[in-house]
Amino acid sequence: MRKQWSGIRKAFGIVWDADKIYPCLLLMRALAASAAPLYFSVCVSRLISGLAGERRINSIILILSLLLSGIFLFRALEAWLEWQCSYRYMRMQDVFTVKNSMKAMKMEYPATESSEVADLYVNAWKANMSPGAILEQTFSVFGGAVQILGCVGIILHLGSVLLGIVAVFIALYCFLDYRMGIRRRKYELDVVPLNRTIGYTRQCMGDISCAKDIRLYYPRSFFLNKLGLYQKQKIDMEKSQEDYCGRVLSLQAALQMLQTFVLYAVLIYRFLQGGIEIGYFSLAVSSIGIFMGAVKSISAAWNQIIKNVAYLDYLERFRSLPERFDGNEEFSGEMQYIEFKDVWFRYPGAEKYSLEAVNVTLNQGEIMTIVGENGSGKTTFVKLLLGLYRPTRGEILLNGVNIDRYSDEEYRKIFAPVFQDYRLFAYTIRENLVFDGEYHRAEAEALFSELGLDKKINSLPDGVEQYVGKGYEKSGVDFSGGERQKIAIARALLKGSVCVVLDEPTAALDPIAEMELYRQINGLAGEKSCVFITHRLAGVRFSSRILYFENGRIAEQGSCEKLLEKEGKFWEFYQLQAKMY
Repeated sequence: MRKQWSGIRKAFGIVWDADKIYPCLLLMRALAASAAPLYFSVCVSRLISGLAGERRINSIILILSLLLSGIFLFRALEAWLEWQCSYRYMRMQDVFTVKNSMKAMKMEYPATESSEVADLYVNAWKANMSPGAILEQTFSVFGGAVQILGCVGIILHLGSVLLGIVAVFIALYCFLDYRMGIRRRKYELDVVPLNRTIGYTRQCMGDISCAKDIRLYYPRSFFLNKLGLYQKQKIDMEKSQEDYCGRVLSLQAALQMLQTFVLYAVLIYRFLQGGIEIGYFSLAVSSIGIFMGAVKSISAAWNQIIKNVAYLDYLERFRSLPERFDGNEEFSGEMQYIEFKDVWFRYPGAEKYSLEAVNVTLNQGEIMTIVGENGSGKTTFVKLLLGLYRPTRGEILLNGVNIDRYSDEEYRKIFAPVFQDYRLFAYTIRENLVFDGEYHRAEAEALFSELGLDKKINSLPDGVEQYVGKGYEKSGVDFSGGERQKIAIARALLKGSVCVVLDEPTAALDPIAEMELYRQINGLAGEKSCVFITHRLAGVRFSSRILYFENGRIAEQGSCEKLLEKEGKFWEFYQLQAKMY
């Protein structure tokens, strides 16, 4: 109970900060919804009494007028409040959606690679509107409580025994509802990883980027079997859940029937004994119905509060994930050198270090190539260089200053990377190049010419305003793998950073185009530092220094000529690949 009230206070604070009018509207709606049935019941009972008694026309007309005008006013007020609440609810949803999206972009990079955070992210999105829902359900509880207070006074007039009977049945009903709520919440949490797996499988089956593989490898039965297996597991979970809920609902229905029989028997007996008049009999029947409905409403709302408070906890945990480092040093814009000083790194949860005792310096204007077999530590080294990870031991220095003293935003101004799994977004070419930054047309066109993109872009109806891909715009253009990679490289070079990092920059190119691209990049980079990560060694002769990684360590480093003269690990790697060309 304490956790729920704490969650309600937190939800109120979140909603109040977002929209101070919304809680007031919810309060008005709850009061109107609770008062209307009581008002109508009293009016109807008075009308029945008037018709069964002296039948005074003026009195009957007055009561009927009050009833009809009340119906009109309450319905009009409820409709207006529902419209206002729905509008503000949706507006808050937009605000909270933006906050979640911003958090996803700002949280530390290692969190994006965690399956635990992936599940937390799913639950946080489910909880996106839990603050508003908690507040809405809290006012529903409040409105139900107002109704109960009004009905208790009416039922007590018939004797405490009748109220005791109602209380016993309601207590049993609420207990069953509570147990069913616990079971449902457990199911909703247990099914999250399975839903994520089902969603991924469906995405693979419908993803355009998978279309060629699906048609050439014929894995349709594979995906169908996978999907069938996952869906069967989910159906089994759902069946167990629904069987339990079905039994509970059957018990609740039996209780309601028994309760209705007992209450009507008592009321009819009292009426026949002359203990109550017909009008009050009508009021008592409707009051008991309102009382029962209010208790059920409170029980259902409270179960939803318990559920949403649990989701609110996920939302809080997600929003409290560590964000980017916020040091207070400002980057001067000049990179003299970046030094790895006895850097060791181990991934979270791993026992073995992925990098060990790395000592190396990247100097201004230097062209460095990182090579090595798969799993040798190349990618980890680059992630540390870019500030996506922080060393487990040792330090990384920028111009002699530990990079922890810079904010991530300041430090990453240095780099313009093109990752192996780079993304072009379904926006215009210009937006892919500079996003919302300033587009310098002359600089971009010169770059297009150097990269061999000018003819392609000039042939497009809308030039750089043409959309990339046909996923969201019919007028979009599908580019070849090489063209897409060149657009990504152009984006990196237009960023204006002092260090360009290219991960497998020639993976989509043939050997001739590969050599040409290395020549172009070296010419375009000017005084920028360049870091290449590659398996293909055609461009290593453009490098001033090569780092050869093996088992998480720098096994060899030096110029291409010196390493070949040494006839060590790099020489073996080079000779093995040379035979393939």
